[in-house]
Amino acid sequence: MSLKPLLILSLLGALLGLAAPAGAWGPRGHELVAEIASRHLDPAVRKEIERLLGDRADLAMRDASTWADDARNEPAYKHTFNWHFVNFEQGDCTLNRKRQCPSDSCVFGAIERQTQLLGNRKLSDAKRAEALRFVIHFVGDVHQPLHAGWRHDRGGNDTQVRFRREGANLHALWDSMLIRRDKVRVREHADLITRQPLDVDDGWSAHAATDWTIESCKVVARSDFYPKGGDISQAYVDTFLPIAEQRLHEGGLRLAELLNRTLGR
Repeated sequence: MSLKPLLILSLLGALLGLAAPAGAWGPRGHELVAEIASRHLDPAVRKEIERLLGDRADLAMRDASTWADDARNEPAYKHTFNWHFVNFEQGDCTLNRKRQCPSDSCVFGAIERQTQLLGNRKLSDAKRAEALRFVIHFVGDVHQPLHAGWRHDRGGNDTQVRFRREGANLHALWDSMLIRRDKVRVREHADLITRQPLDVDDGWSAHAATDWTIESCKVVARSDFYPKGGDISQAYVDTFLPIAEQRLHEGGLRLAELLNRTLGR
């Protein structure tokens, strides 16, 4: 191929990358939440998940964890775009369901609705399996702080940063770049995260999806969350990588608790 077509393809790829909104945790983040959750399932719930998804629970859940990001690009699922996040006005983590989540079309509304569908044994297995895939994904989403971020910059998508000489937006940094561990498999990565003690209050795992949403917003509301000048320093990583990993850990444990409660009845 000549140089000119290569340049055109490169430019097109760059433009598409700029135009596309970032998703929640990248594939690794969602797989970590699913992997951690799979380790805390009740035996009967594990069996039901394997029946619905058709594979060993840990593998099936990890595979299912990214499905909703792919599905929203299909015509049949275009309506699910807003289910992945909720926006707040800058500096205000007060949640107003009517204003911020009309018709339950936001991340915590989607968790609530899909959990109800998953627990309805009168529905077809196909419908319940779809709901399970949504629940696995959206519980991961709501624990990514910028999925409960500020409206003015679209949850960090419009805030540009530099990390290790690489340009990105703040949302992409939190999706993948901050938590990336090269040459570490998902299970090993989950082991590293779950070895760290959780800094949480009593009863934290029983909180509702609205509580998880506000928790994420409060991370974004920290005075040091937006890096000064856009440069991601080592001090920023030292501060926020443990927070990101705690959110992944919390997401996994809460997903397991939610599935045990919903499917164990």
